[in-house]
Amino acid sequence: MTRVAVIGVGHLGKQHARLYAELEGAELTGIVDILESRAREAASLYKTAAFTNYRDILGKVDAVSLAIPTTDHARVGVDLLDHGVDVLVEKPIASKAEEARSLIEAAVRNKRILQVGHVERFNPVVALARELATRPQFFEIHRLAAFSPRSLDIDVVLDLMIHDIDVVLSLVPATVCDVRAVGIPVLSEKPDIANARVEFEDGCVANFTASRVSLEKTRKLRFFQPHDYISLDYASQTGTIVSLRMGRVTERKLEPPPQEPLKVELAGFIECVQKRGTPAVSGEEGLRALELAMRINSAIAERLMLG
Repeated sequence: MTRVAVIGVGHLGKQHARLYAELEGAELTGIVDILESRAREAASLYKTAAFTNYRDILGKVDAVSLAIPTTDHARVGVDLLDHGVDVLVEKPIASKAEEARSLIEAAVRNKRILQVGHVERFNPVVALARELATRPQFFEIHRLAAFSPRSLDIDVVLDLMIHDIDVVLSLVPATVCDVRAVGIPVLSEKPDIANARVEFEDGCVANFTASRVSLEKTRKLRFFQPHDYISLDYASQTGTIVSLRMGRVTERKLEPPPQEPLKVELAGFIECVQKRGTPAVSGEEGLRALELAMRINSAIAERLMLG
């Protein structure tokens, strides 16, 4: 049985706690939150102990989910890894590349597992994308959400677009060679809506649009390759493939068995901890997504300075 705690029980951390309480092989040993009332409420709900300082759980747990503000990931995560705790850190891995590298180095130094919580990797339609992507040449991705006061410590690229950045990077092996982007603040002090055009050395182009000031919710990925058009809906976990074969155009619905991506992610993390395996999304992959996100943000900042 793996003793696990959740550090930070805001919106997402509560879901981690709920699922760990349900998962076989996991014992939810504690809930940590700097707000005592929030820690106690979640601990009472899932029948575990409440803490306000994460250091109080050191020596009592084998693994943690880190669901705190991104700007605190490195400080807390490195300390946990140095104390022998395996860490699943929510996306993005950190707010700066050097902070991400410090997490990766701490995991290597202490022979600990570091997994990054890019939850869309565990969406069944992304598994389909991996099967269907033979030579993708163009991606069109839209992720739109309503405004929320959560995650205002980071911009929309690190908050939302990074989900899709990670997915595309997992499907395209080539190196990024060009990044162009625009974005503006709307309801916060950081960009709330952004569009990025990313070109890879193999000629593939990905066009990302992300907004956290939308009246509608959309999470869709479309990609095109020789003889195929694939459209995938993250939310409904369904899709469509239109193909040209032997002069005939066919259309097929894609309906993989539905699953809760976060539950699959956490179950995989617990199994990885128990078997000392390789995490499904490594720290290095989290860093790669962060570095591209930072390039996009740099391009946005340049445009904003111009006018």
